[in-house]
Amino acid sequence: MKKGILLLLVITTVTANAQTLKDALYGGKLKTDSGTVIKKGDDLSTKIDTSRKKPVEPEKTKLTVVTVDSAAKKTTITSDVTPVDNAATTKDNNKIWKQFIDSAISTLNAEVMTSKKLKKGEYFMMVDYAIELDGKITINNVYPTPENKFLEEQVKERLSIDTPQLSPVLSGNGKPRRVIKRHNFTLVKN
Repeated sequence: MKKGILLLLVITTVTANAQTLKDALYGGKLKTDSGTVIKKGDDLSTKIDTSRKKPVEPEKTKLTVVTVDSAAKKTTITSDVTPVDNAATTKDNNKIWKQFIDSAISTLNAEVMTSKKLKKGEYFMMVDYAIELDGKITINNVYPTPENKFLEEQVKERLSIDTPQLSPVLSGNGKPRRVIKRHNFTLVKN
């Protein structure tokens, strides 16, 4: 009898949707109207905002130049608005990185994959790299699967030799930040 009641209680708690109001409120689906009170029996369909959310526009950086004319003691202020377009920077960085990796793969296939220290087959490579504050790339780790120390050292060495200079990744306030990324590729030895 007790097991039956416990089972019934567990089934009702699993099927109950007690968090819908909280999920709607914190999920951004409810309109923000601080003057109204939502009660348990109210119809939420009238309060749900069906319009699309507008994306938050990034803050634009303003550069001001102040020039002071000493003879006339006149101050002129000019302002230029330079929008921060992080998406375009990311696309350019991805394009430059892809070209670099493609050229590195062809070099690795020609020089490293012909070594007798490697068995025949496919090697899945995962490269951890960081884009520093000034846009320089640092190769942190290389993980070959199946594991091979020789291949790991050679790939890390070849990628570290001639890494391209990328644009720094900007945070929401327009300041550069360090970003850690990963890239995967496959090398094949025949």
